[in-house]
Amino acid sequence: MRPFLLILLCTSLLSACGGHNKKPDSPDWIDNPGDGAVGSSAMHVKGRYYQEELAIARARERLAARYGVEISSIQTIHEKVVNDRVYVTSDKQVLQEVNNKTVKAHVRAMWHDKARDEIWVWVYPVAE
Repeated sequence: MRPFLLILLCTSLLSACGGHNKKPDSPDWIDNPGDGAVGSSAMHVKGRYYQEELAIARARERLAARYGVEISSIQTIHEKVVNDRVYVTSDKQVLQEVNNKTVKAHVRAMWHDKARDEIWVWVYPVAE
């Protein structure tokens, strides 16, 4: 009878602890950006500032693509493992072809998903 009560007690404690880690609701603009564009970035090696800048750059690239700016990027990553140490180098090339168009945008909103440590940015075109 004691093992049964012990298992029942442990199960009750575990189920009580599990319900409090609720994932925060994401803003509506992530799925419905309207005339804007959304970009995101997971954790960045250089910190929060670079994570935000990467998310903004990705959102701007998506917005620019709507207006006829062709953007392509190639990233090469080399990884070397020596005696349980990893050495990683990265090279990124971004090519743009602009057809006499200027696309201006501003950041309308930013959201930090703390559970995933992911930054979401919503950019909107600026009317000239």
